[in-house]
Amino acid sequence: MNEQLIISAIVLVWLAVCAVRDWKSGEVSNWLTIPAMVLGMAYAVYMGRERLILVAAALAGLTLLYVLGSLGGADVKVLVALAGLWPAAMLAALLVQGIWGGVVLIKHGKGAEFRAIPAYALGAALSIVLFFGG
Repeated sequence: MNEQLIISAIVLVWLAVCAVRDWKSGEVSNWLTIPAMVLGMAYAVYMGRERLILVAAALAGLTLLYVLGSLGGADVKVLVALAGLWPAAMLAALLVQGIWGGVVLIKHGKGAEFRAIPAYALGAALSIVLFFGG
């Protein structure tokens, strides 16, 4: 079986747990996010320079968005983990977040409550279909 497919399946299960926590409480425990982020960074080192550069760029950009108040801390950690473990899922997650967030903005206006991690999980699931399904 393909190494990336195994990683993707494990990441999907982890994301589902994070998404349920985020949906129910609006928070995701550091016990779920920090180990995954560290694992994503370590895997990026293993994968080589290009993946490491991607993770560093994601960390820098997402940290800036966190400092500006546009992302929560769990969002940053989840996306950095995805950048290291499964970059295609990170891109799909951001795409779904943008679409879902746009719908929430149109429907409820600025300042509406938005849970991003369920959108990331949906994006990752779509990534499996798009990148492995055909």
